[in-house]
Amino acid sequence: MQISLATIPNALEARCGLPRPDWRTIFDWVDANVSGDADLNEVFTQLARDWLDALIEVLPSGYTRSETPEFMVLSSGDSPSAERLLDCCESARRIILDSLADVAREEGYGKYVLFAFANAGTYYDYVADFYPDEGEFGLSGGMFLDHGYGHMAMCMAPAGDPERTIAHEMTHALLRHLPLPLWLNEGVTQVIEDIVVGGSYFIVDRETMRMHRDYWNAETMDAFWSGESFHSPDEGQELSYHLAQILFRNLMSDYPEQISRFLNSANYSDASHAALVETCGVSLCDRVAQFLGKGAWAPRTDYAMIDT
Repeated sequence: MQISLATIPNALEARCGLPRPDWRTIFDWVDANVSGDADLNEVFTQLARDWLDALIEVLPSGYTRSETPEFMVLSSGDSPSAERLLDCCESARRIILDSLADVAREEGYGKYVLFAFANAGTYYDYVADFYPDEGEFGLSGGMFLDHGYGHMAMCMAPAGDPERTIAHEMTHALLRHLPLPLWLNEGVTQVIEDIVVGGSYFIVDRETMRMHRDYWNAETMDAFWSGESFHSPDEGQELSYHLAQILFRNLMSDYPEQISRFLNSANYSDASHAALVETCGVSLCDRVAQFLGKGAWAPRTDYAMIDT
């Protein structure tokens, strides 16, 4: 049986001017119509090809689809080349799985998908569909979109570091099975990103310390634990990413043997507090106080999951 998006009723709909697969409809159709002995990796890889080809038809000219054994990339003819992007993807996957051997996991069917949009306008046209209808949000250069067929999207302009962006979003993809609070997800992802690219921009100096101590209070810290501050349109976004990295780097330094068990038991509902106490014998409040000094830093126990 030849399977394609065209054979599945109502598989595609147009939103924000782009074709969007209705993955719930697609998943239900595959469950009902594809035999149990079918190679589901190939089934969903072919559906992903159709998805990328449908986007190519409506995007500005120059976009193409390229593949390796594990990845599929949609990119324009501009540099860096699709070959370089695919090499970055394959390398990042191998290093992340090795670095987080007891934590990272590959789940689902089909090849990993990366959309490398040539400019910010096209990138934001695509990712706007994944934002709420109202609100102010911080800028981004890449995302792992854990909706339906989880996939990565990134903006190639202005000039950035595609290898670093791919490493970051690929780490999110390989941690998607864990109910991590966003601060911990971003903390470990930034550290692994540095391992993948073999370098780091991380620094803590006197000015950075001053900015943190001026910004954080009981209210802003609660937004950090909930994950809301990572989407802030003000300096809270940058400081949230930085604080997440500080906390995770310090935990790695102080409790290297416990990190894997901590990550595997952490839960967003209490910002990972109970898991930290159980595995390392310290509280989140104490870890923040180590950097910021004494304060009302304790998390609640009723946080909801927030998208990465």
